[in-house]
Amino acid sequence: MVSRQRRGGRGLRDKKLWQSHKDGIRHIAAVIEFKKEAERNISKLQARSTVTETYGLCLNTSNARAFWDFYRDTHGSFPILSSEHQGSFTALVLTIGDRLLAEILVVGKKPSKEALAYLAGAVQLTRTEPELLRGFADSSKPGARVSLKSIPLQELSLAPDILHRLQEFISQAENRGLRKLRPPPLTIGERELDDVPQFRRPWSEHDARARSMALSLAYEKYLQSPKMQIMRNKRAQLPIVQRRQEILDIVAQGTYSIVVGATGSGKTTQVPQLLLEQAIETGSGGRCRIICTQPRRIAAISVAQRIAEERGEYVGETVGYHVRGNAKLARPGGSITFCTTGLLLRQLKSDAGHVFDTSSHILIDEVHERDMFVDFLLVILKTTVTARKQARQRVPKIVLMSATMDTNLFAEYFKQEKANGTLGPCPSISIPGRLFPVRHQYLDETIAAVMRSHDASKYSALLNEPMTKKYLRLEKKFGLSSQNGTSQKTTKSLDWERLTTPTEDRMFEEDYDDNGALFPLGLVSLTIAHVVKTTEDGSVLVFLPGVQEIVKTRSSLLKCPLGVELTSAARFKITMLHSNTPHEEQTEIFKPLPKGCRRIILATNIAETSVTIPDVQHVIDSGKLREKQYGHVRGIEGLLCTWASKANCKQRAGRAGRVRDGNYYALFTEERFKSFRVAQPAELRRSDLQTVCLGIKSHGFQMSIKEFLSAAMEPPSPLAIDAAISRLKALGALSQNEISQEGELLTPLGRVLSGFTIEPSLAKMVIMGAIFRCLDPMIILAAILDSRPLFLRPPDRKKESLAAQHEFMNGTHSEHITKLNAFKRLQQIKRNQGLGAAWTWAKNNFVSMSAYTDIERSCNSIEESMIQSGIIPDLTAAERADQEAVFGTQYGDVILNENSHNLSLIRALLLSGLAHNLAISYQGRKFRTMKEEKLKMPFGSIFSESKSTVDYGGAIFVASSLAKGDSNQLMLRDVTEVTPLMTTLFGGSFMRLQYDAADYRIGGWLPFRVRSMGRETPDAIMPIAELRVALNKVLHVTFQTLPEHRQFNAQGYLADSPLHRTVVKGVVDLLRSDPTGMKVRLNFKFKGDAPSNPLNGSPLVNNSAVYWGGNMLDLTWAPEYYAENRSRLKHEISEAIKAHFPTQIKAICHNGI
Repeated sequence: MVSRQRRGGRGLRDKKLWQSHKDGIRHIAAVIEFKKEAERNISKLQARSTVTETYGLCLNTSNARAFWDFYRDTHGSFPILSSEHQGSFTALVLTIGDRLLAEILVVGKKPSKEALAYLAGAVQLTRTEPELLRGFADSSKPGARVSLKSIPLQELSLAPDILHRLQEFISQAENRGLRKLRPPPLTIGERELDDVPQFRRPWSEHDARARSMALSLAYEKYLQSPKMQIMRNKRAQLPIVQRRQEILDIVAQGTYSIVVGATGSGKTTQVPQLLLEQAIETGSGGRCRIICTQPRRIAAISVAQRIAEERGEYVGETVGYHVRGNAKLARPGGSITFCTTGLLLRQLKSDAGHVFDTSSHILIDEVHERDMFVDFLLVILKTTVTARKQARQRVPKIVLMSATMDTNLFAEYFKQEKANGTLGPCPSISIPGRLFPVRHQYLDETIAAVMRSHDASKYSALLNEPMTKKYLRLEKKFGLSSQNGTSQKTTKSLDWERLTTPTEDRMFEEDYDDNGALFPLGLVSLTIAHVVKTTEDGSVLVFLPGVQEIVKTRSSLLKCPLGVELTSAARFKITMLHSNTPHEEQTEIFKPLPKGCRRIILATNIAETSVTIPDVQHVIDSGKLREKQYGHVRGIEGLLCTWASKANCKQRAGRAGRVRDGNYYALFTEERFKSFRVAQPAELRRSDLQTVCLGIKSHGFQMSIKEFLSAAMEPPSPLAIDAAISRLKALGALSQNEISQEGELLTPLGRVLSGFTIEPSLAKMVIMGAIFRCLDPMIILAAILDSRPLFLRPPDRKKESLAAQHEFMNGTHSEHITKLNAFKRLQQIKRNQGLGAAWTWAKNNFVSMSAYTDIERSCNSIEESMIQSGIIPDLTAAERADQEAVFGTQYGDVILNENSHNLSLIRALLLSGLAHNLAISYQGRKFRTMKEEKLKMPFGSIFSESKSTVDYGGAIFVASSLAKGDSNQLMLRDVTEVTPLMTTLFGGSFMRLQYDAADYRIGGWLPFRVRSMGRETPDAIMPIAELRVALNKVLHVTFQTLPEHRQFNAQGYLADSPLHRTVVKGVVDLLRSDPTGMKVRLNFKFKGDAPSNPLNGSPLVNNSAVYWGGNMLDLTWAPEYYAENRSRLKHEISEAIKAHFPTQIKAICHNGI
């Protein structure tokens, strides 16, 4: 009996073993079949001529891992290889984002199956994105960029009690539904609410007729008014007005027209008025609605004010303006509205049909500047006009205006149908300006004049200055080669196709004999001294490439070249003019000088169009400017010194003849000028395209992004577009499908991000601020990152300026928080003591008041975008006043700022927005990022060796951007030190390296190892990995449900479910007790030069008094009581705010709980 049972049991075991054996055979067969299928796919790839002949490389198991390393370097992500148990077997699953690439059953040796999984995933991805294979092949060729040096394992050291708390936190999250949390579908349709402010006002035909009659009467009164006679005469003398009928005729010929009006012709102020007045004269003034774009806010406002003055009325009658954060719209019907290019783009995105239905004319002024948004706008206008014409809908007249432009290029781009039915260039008219004669003098003549007029002992040292000597030698060489007919166009436009190729290692490279990056300081100083010594009067305007050159030139002039006493305040006033010049210094330029005193203005190209200085008689042109450039694949910014264009030089020369006969001194040869480009290259070809790509999809165009941008006047490179799309996918703004029309759908997050006026990554950082209840600092930091520098650095007070910044840093090891501290303090002083006190404080502490105003305006715009997107609730005027009275000025309500004083959280959230610029120090003073190595701190940084005694100690930093200057040195611009824990949570994708070890990689490149109690602990990685899973899940679901939150919970708070609050609180508490700490040791050299106590004894961001009430809520009276009752206090304050009990809030603040 027992024997029979044993035989039966053995038979059962044999049966199970046989079944298992059969399952194994089937799995082996499946693996073999998959391998054959993979080989067949590879054979197909090999059969393509583009693969074998052009790419010259085929994927296999030996190079598949290298392919994914290449993908990580170019796209910022690495696939995740994980194990899944399927019955008695294990499957290897390869995923990237939410996309499954391969699934391999493990039979036999696991390492070989891992290689097969990487190969299968690579084959699957290159099927849909074949350009990746080409890029990988190029990167594998001899001479391609060498792989970056590996980074040693970094340590994340966590105490046992921290790990225990993490496990408890994960258990709480699971109890509240973490495992059941599922995201909705990834993409959404195009039907989405958009509450962008509109030009729209209700208007009927009866209103239009009544308005037309009123305009006619007002116009007759204007023509008859004796008070306006002088103004009418001035207008009548302008060249544009004298060619009135010709301009009106070409505008009437078709949809598109071009008006080129030289400097002083009255183009900007008169063309809109001529069109409006024509409509008024024909009795249709009430139906005339003119929109005129300007490249800058200040220009839109000032032009509107000037036209209102010319018409004898106030802004807001027939003339108005609309810029970000400031609007004074004209009355409906018969109006001219000036706005920025970006604002018109937002109007078109919100309701293009309304703009086209109600506008009679759209004027694009200063179109020659070709900034990224102007080119984007031109494509939208052309595409939309074509579509509306095909649908037989009305279109407005489109008028392009500029003082100097490549007319043929624009006319050919905007072709239109002629009377005979054929397509031809749109009509154009060119009108000279009302200028006095300007004498042009090139380099050879200037040098000869200097030698004739002065003793050699006085100028030889300047001409032998090293850069000047080299510059003159190269100019002479260029002139001789031009005369011999052998010269090349050394002022070449950058080859952007080549620049954006992943294998291109030399970025922003010029020809070997190109003089574009050289700045001849001695020559510039000598020419200025020569002009002021040989002429008697008139201001001298000097065009220089940038601030650095302006500062050097000023210092050189103070050494009195040619013996000219330029240091004499009675005889000369040297003024600097650039984008960061304080407003009060800018206004000084327009004030009259005492008799016998001459003005010397050292300016960038801002003085070409944005500012007109009336008494300029002499212009000295270095022929240089600093041009913004961007390497799309490597993500490196540059503001490089390069040659100007013929259009730039024409604008500069025109500055000399505004009030009298003038002189133009070109510090380059005439042969060089002939080789200049007609105009600067389009910014669309040299800028980060993320904002443009997101804008294309948010405007609802059905074509792919590449197809849309191919219609641009000068399309960007396909690789530049791919790089932008990849970044947007990594950001979660576009769906993660393959690159195709279907793979470019906006996600709910992308739809929201497109409504912001800042970069997408910064907008996402602000949303993270709302989720983690740390909104005010994130809004301010995003605005700071999107604006011009907050701190001033006068050339003669650099040490004091840096010392002030060091005081604002206050031991935080963060240049971002340094600026945040300065902004908050200035905001506090302005609110409590008034604008006058704020100006004084800003001046004493080297803070730019104009930059502060821009940042404040940007903060208001960001908050408004968040309210319109439904991310945060709106406060009534009364609620905002009550909150401000108690808590001071802050963006968002008190609940959204519960954690705004948490310094560690601010760092972590800043990292979440700038993770693509994560860097780690190595080899002493060098830094490494995901794609670059050998980076350094910039010379002007507090962290640079010239400013501090610093030991980086292997610290991790996050930077605002990576930049390359004229020296070709890569630099980290504006940095914040972050800890290993912050990096683990917010530094990028999380991938375990081995399943039996505590090692993992962040962002696909930065390796870490978890240690506890001083030793490696494989089990310790589990709570970290589970925390990342929980955080990613919660954030992903939050982003995907943004539309539902807006629709169904408009007055609620984002991420406010019990699960969301649990995860957020767990992360915040962990960061608050961050055990990993800072590594940098910093000893600033110039402490003695600091202003007196700018922070009033305490840091701002880490001070509860700032975010919990400013002067009214000063909790420092009982710090230990506050620390013990912090959570209860916040809860009581939050409940009071919800119940709208201002009195109760004040009682809590002043008396405690």
